[in-house]
Amino acid sequence: MKNLCLFVASFMIGLTTIGSTAFGQNLPLVPTPTELSITADEVMVLPDVITVSAPEDSSWKEHLKIVGELIERTTSGKHRLALTDGDDATLVVFADSDLPAESYSLKTLGDQIQIRASTLKGFTHATATLLQLIGTQGPGKLPLLSINDSPKLPYRNFMIDMGRNPHSVELLKETIDLLWFYKVDSMQLHLTDDQRFAFPSKAFPKLWDGLITADQFKEIEAYAVARGVTIIPELEVPGHSEKLRGIYPEVFGRTGTDLVKSEVALSGIKTLLDELMEVFASSPYIHIGGDEAFGVPEDLQRDLINKLNAYLKTKGKQTLVWEGPSPGTGANKVDTDVIHINWRTINYPADQMLEDGYHVINAAWDPLYLVDHYPRTNFTMASPQHIYETLSITRFKHMNPWIPTYNNPIEVEPTDRLIGFCMPWWEGRESNYFAQVIPRLIPFAEVAWNPEVERDFDEFSARTQKTETARVAAYYPVRIQAANLVVPEDGVFHNETNIAFHAEGDVEIRYTLDGSEPRSTSTLYLQPISLSKNTTVRAAAFMDGKQMSHGSRANFIAVAPAENLALGKPVETSASSGPPFSIGRITDGSTNNLDFYLGYPAVPEPIKMTIDLGTVQRVSNVTVVAYTVSGSYEKYTVEVSADGETFEEVGSRLEKPKQPTPSVDHTFPERDARFVRVISHGNLGYVFDAFSKIVEVQVR
Repeated sequence: MKNLCLFVASFMIGLTTIGSTAFGQNLPLVPTPTELSITADEVMVLPDVITVSAPEDSSWKEHLKIVGELIERTTSGKHRLALTDGDDATLVVFADSDLPAESYSLKTLGDQIQIRASTLKGFTHATATLLQLIGTQGPGKLPLLSINDSPKLPYRNFMIDMGRNPHSVELLKETIDLLWFYKVDSMQLHLTDDQRFAFPSKAFPKLWDGLITADQFKEIEAYAVARGVTIIPELEVPGHSEKLRGIYPEVFGRTGTDLVKSEVALSGIKTLLDELMEVFASSPYIHIGGDEAFGVPEDLQRDLINKLNAYLKTKGKQTLVWEGPSPGTGANKVDTDVIHINWRTINYPADQMLEDGYHVINAAWDPLYLVDHYPRTNFTMASPQHIYETLSITRFKHMNPWIPTYNNPIEVEPTDRLIGFCMPWWEGRESNYFAQVIPRLIPFAEVAWNPEVERDFDEFSARTQKTETARVAAYYPVRIQAANLVVPEDGVFHNETNIAFHAEGDVEIRYTLDGSEPRSTSTLYLQPISLSKNTTVRAAAFMDGKQMSHGSRANFIAVAPAENLALGKPVETSASSGPPFSIGRITDGSTNNLDFYLGYPAVPEPIKMTIDLGTVQRVSNVTVVAYTVSGSYEKYTVEVSADGETFEEVGSRLEKPKQPTPSVDHTFPERDARFVRVISHGNLGYVFDAFSKIVEVQVR
């Protein structure tokens, strides 16, 4: 398998020039439209002023203002939108009640663009496609085409865990724009957990973490609605409710069992739900948690879910729960109109959920879970390629080889009660968010829109590189560029690098080097900046003291490498990788415990990582550095070869040592070698054994 490290968020390392695409070939659109026809070799030339005729709907016209700003920024001011009442407008938008809610059509004729949709959400899908077309097709031209498009699945959700670590207003708005651009329909906010209560309750003010206010959440919701993205709030009960019980035990009890038994607690939970619904008024869904209520009798868990579901129905809301208690019977069975998100397929397997009559959302660990473990000790997530190639609406698989569905995934028959996917970002911190999420969310968006899409990862990657260039040009006025990166997709440099910022027009660029959000009073950029340590760089463009769109950000990793024959040499792997855990990390010179290549799956077939030294060398030592925490160790063998065909084993660590150490020297009689191969059976003994976590391989 090729080493494909292709999903680099463009704003992290600077923009590339927008290139043209041969009309009539694969258009760089993500997700791929379900129905697309192109008139080969014919184009529509866009006028400088794109006049727009639209329905008399204030929400649609407000959305068009947003689109106009993005088109102007994408085209460097060459094109702008202007509303008109005339029949000869360049862009004509029709409200077509015959179309389903999320469907749209988009046609480019010789001198006109026509869009049809029945709802604002469908309209926003059309404008996302239009933005991608304008941003990827070169200056001022569009192919003549006809698109009729709609999602195969109604529920395509990305979740952010705000109950472990804070996430800023700016991050949430950037995420909303990302979801709009790639047609992911909703964003779930996991607002409460044992560690943090991110929602500002008026009734129980001591719960709040003091960060995002109710007015700010309302602003975020309005921002999402205007872009066709639904925000789904979650209040987690009865499990993960230590904050509730620890701060207000007189209301919610001291244990989870107290909470489910108490009418006072039930009243308190309803009060919190009322507050959530007042802030997130547009959401048709409310998530009430429902999982991992350890020690709470399952019959009482089911009773609480049903009581809250009955209450939410009186408010016109649908109830969502995580896979939680096992199925009940009779009056103690969870109501069948409660939508279940199946994530473990252990205590309530997906096939049984469907047999019991529930609508089910697929959030299977493999490949959907993105976990930046709390506290910062580990990472668990599949590569972009693995997500793209294996995601299936009918398949439920775990990442833990000790759980039965790892080796024997549950495969169910297609049904309209499988309503979609949820990709959750668990436990993570903002500093890691964009580097880890963006490369994985894009393939998720493509497949979630249409699980039947024909999949070719190389072709998809080529499209994505162009759509990402267009997205960054639209939303991020400042480009961050770094010199001499040794692993560009991960932001790694040796010893020192220079950072430069670029923005068009008469603007000020303000920046920070501590990960904080740039303000109008932050340091003014005047000349390139030298970095010699790990740094989170953030920069934003300001005009007259007002920030223009989103600020850019990038993480850079400094390495002081030890010279050896493998340093900087190319590596191929049998298991795909992705930022910020790319396969190039194993020869980048870093021996930091968390600077590893994250390979998956290493079970049952091991992962082969092959380093090409470039020429045949005399070698006698291979040092393997691997992630080690709480007694974990990498299980592997080391082989060398002079020709890349015949390999000889020169070292191994196949049994757990009494005292696991990160670094192991394998010394052997000197011999000729050009290729060094590490065959990993996984990093064993901490979290999930099916991941390889090789930090560095040094050859001498």
